[in-house]
Amino acid sequence: MYSCQSPPESANYRPLVVILHSFDLSRESAGPHARIVSRLSNLSSLARRWPRSAHHARTHAVLAALILWIAALVIAAAGAGNRSIAGPLKGADFAHFYTIGWLARTHHVDALYDVATQHAAQVALIAESDPELYLPVYPPHTALVFAPFTVFSFGRATLLWNLVTILGFAAIVWSAWRSVASSLSDRALVVAAAAAFPPFWSLILHGQTTILIVAALWAGWRALERQRPFAAGVAFGLLFLKPQLGIPLAVVVLAHREWAMLGGAVASIAAQLAVAAVLLGPSVISAYATFLPTVMQHAELLDPKPWQSHSLHTLTRLAPSWIGTPLWIALAGAITIVAARTWASRAPIRVRLGLVILASVLVSPHLNAYDATVLALPLIWLGGYVNSRNDAGDRDWFWRSVYWLFVALLAPSAAAIGLQISVVLLIWLFVRMARIASRDDAVMPMSARHDYMLDRMPSAASFSATSLPTR
Repeated sequence: MYSCQSPPESANYRPLVVILHSFDLSRESAGPHARIVSRLSNLSSLARRWPRSAHHARTHAVLAALILWIAALVIAAAGAGNRSIAGPLKGADFAHFYTIGWLARTHHVDALYDVATQHAAQVALIAESDPELYLPVYPPHTALVFAPFTVFSFGRATLLWNLVTILGFAAIVWSAWRSVASSLSDRALVVAAAAAFPPFWSLILHGQTTILIVAALWAGWRALERQRPFAAGVAFGLLFLKPQLGIPLAVVVLAHREWAMLGGAVASIAAQLAVAAVLLGPSVISAYATFLPTVMQHAELLDPKPWQSHSLHTLTRLAPSWIGTPLWIALAGAITIVAARTWASRAPIRVRLGLVILASVLVSPHLNAYDATVLALPLIWLGGYVNSRNDAGDRDWFWRSVYWLFVALLAPSAAAIGLQISVVLLIWLFVRMARIASRDDAVMPMSARHDYMLDRMPSAASFSATSLPTR
């Protein structure tokens, strides 16, 4: 979709340079992959022309938001009972959370990690959900989060949870944008892009819990900005709900000996388990621990549609089985190392955390489209960072890449050509932004550290929302 420019051949980035070269879209290819490369090459010229301007991108975002949310309303309103007009269950995954919430509220705790009993309760609550079978992969306190919603019918509870998700996402995006508003001044574009963000749309359709992860990352960022690492650790401890999204962050904390943050995370996880043990009984903790090996043995059931995933695992599963896992470990390790090294830079905390979140999305062994909602934070923070720099080329590259990332997240290419373009774009975004942060860190005098950490660059206010022309 675009021509890759190689990062500097430094020790920090050499492993990822090799990765990107393996996905070079401009080289000739033969064999079964020739058709894929040909199609991508045809798209590259289009990627260089679109979007033509910030106004162009904003118009596309508004149109996409209107189409997506009209479709969501049709899905929610049409169809008989709790089944949408297209067939899937309305709220999809929320049926599972509604069921475990009801089990917790009615003290049927033994059924929380008994698949057969839980499915029976699910069908009793939502008769149309009989074809859906959910593995109880979430920690026990997740049931407590949804217990209050079960005083309502399934339909009303789904609407209420979606309302909480929408309001929470809006507040978090607004807060993240305000931190970079001096350089990312196009508020209309930010609002339109947030409304048209495909993972957020998918999050609402599925009734999933990712908004809790976005809130945890946001709260951790706020605490770090206020130099409260223990409180940041407490917030990051909420990633225990979806621990696959905390792998690079855990490495960063350990590698840089962020003991206060580690202490906060441990205290947070301990408190979550303690609350579950007190309110649901200590047996639920052992039941959860006993069920975890079953989840690991049947991990493939968590990704029934691989084309809906947007992590490195989506690429490595294309390789033969004997090399797929070692390849994933190698790529995930390289990306995690770069994220850990960037954490030591003097870049603003939102930039460093943004890169860690990007790494978390890529490294996650299980990342469905709705979990990519966490990308909203780094895209805003990194966009503000790029705009605050006096480099029109980087700004142009970044915003065009973000534009096409939206397209790739909305229309997963793996369903058609076997290659998930969104993952390639995310790798390229991560490498380029890590390179920019490292380059700025190398040339910045130590005396500028305080001002830079506060992101108060003198020329920031003079830059537009993107490097693209406004007309």
